[in-house]
Amino acid sequence: MLASPLAAQDDDAARARGELEAVSSAIADIESWLIDANQQQSTAQQRLREAELAISDLQQAIDSVEAEIASSESELTELRSEQDRLEQQRQTQEDLLGDILRAAYISGEHNQLKLLLSGQGPSESARMLHYSAVLSEYQIDRIAEFQQTLASLESVAQQLAATVQNLQSRRQQLAQQSEQLNQAREERELALANLRSDIANRNQELEQLQIDQAELESLIAEIARAMEGIRSFDDVPDFNASRGRLQSPLSGPWLSRFGSSYGGGSLLRQGIVIGASPGSPVRAVHPGHVVFADWLRGAGLLVIVDHGNGYMSLYGRNEALSANAGDWVDAGDILATSGLGGDNNSPGLYFEIRRNGQALDPADWLQDS
Repeated sequence: MLASPLAAQDDDAARARGELEAVSSAIADIESWLIDANQQQSTAQQRLREAELAISDLQQAIDSVEAEIASSESELTELRSEQDRLEQQRQTQEDLLGDILRAAYISGEHNQLKLLLSGQGPSESARMLHYSAVLSEYQIDRIAEFQQTLASLESVAQQLAATVQNLQSRRQQLAQQSEQLNQAREERELALANLRSDIANRNQELEQLQIDQAELESLIAEIARAMEGIRSFDDVPDFNASRGRLQSPLSGPWLSRFGSSYGGGSLLRQGIVIGASPGSPVRAVHPGHVVFADWLRGAGLLVIVDHGNGYMSLYGRNEALSANAGDWVDAGDILATSGLGGDNNSPGLYFEIRRNGQALDPADWLQDS
């Protein structure tokens, strides 16, 4: 016996809820792993982590305030345009009422009209009714329109004042946050210098790079374990079918390619470094589920997107994060803004593609390679 359409919908909804709970549980496991990993960091690494997270938070706050400022400026332009329109309308109506007043003088109605038009406040509206017997319906309508225009002008003027005040407040807030961002960047540079000094003093640069690489490998393995069996990618296009057709996550030259050596020639690059100005938008190369968006030793501010079937894309060394763990993203969605992605603090993005934990050459997958 076939299940009813309603029963099938209930089954789909229950399955979706189950998948959502499974993904949430997997992300919680990943975050728990990160907490344990962070507890093993040195003091210098912890300070670097705090500085880079502070930069990310401040950059997001600045982006939000800048968006509010742009909206307020647009509103200000519209209000000023409306004010100009109403002022022209008021002038036209005033000229018309001048003609009515002259006509009233001729007909002997000028005394009443003078009383009626002597004030512009709301109380004057009531006085119009008192003189309705003298003025024609046309005259009353014109006066009512004139007073409505005056009221609208007053309302627009109040809105303008409030918008200008809000704009000034937001600009002050932006200036303060920009100063805080500069301070956070200085603290990052100091923390990075202290970390390098700490490594140099112990003569363990290669060992530290190996630890950083192992940390990333361990995170990838934890994500694979946590996401195993989750079928929520059924509606995501097949990642493998996009081989050679993926858009680059960032526009810029490739500063370092897959398999190139670093760490004095002892280690091989598992991804690529794409050069770009700090703050450039970093975009998802394929639809998927954000499973990690945090700071990781050796990778800085890192975003990892799971695309299903064992495929993941990694975006490291960012300046600020826009996506959160648990977000569904489409190809082209902004995940972060780029920071210092290469060796020697060169501006750009560190990018990897993995399948079942194994690093793949992005040149085989990206269009502009």
